[in-house]
Amino acid sequence: MKTTTKFYLIAIIGLLFSNISFAQKGIDNHERLNNKIVQKLNTPTKMWVNGHWDTKIDGARTWKKGHWSFEEKSFQQKSEIFRRKMMKRQKA
Repeated sequence: MKTTTKFYLIAIIGLLFSNISFAQKGIDNHERLNNKIVQKLNTPTKMWVNGHWDTKIDGARTWKKGHWSFEEKSFQQKSEIFRRKMMKRQKA
């Protein structure tokens, strides 16, 4: 009688602790995903510009070769993108 109650008690305590640890992992994973999204939003957008015509003051035009262009997002753009990604994740 005593051994079965001890066994049940140990099993219940073990299940409680295992559920708590899984819950912590879920929260930690959610936080990690949010940090990943925020880190992506904070990096500048890198685009290749093929080239363009530069017009000088005297009207002469010269061709400027292609180059990499970096574009930073404003805070409003970042928050809007983050909001959309969070809504997608909540629906899924």
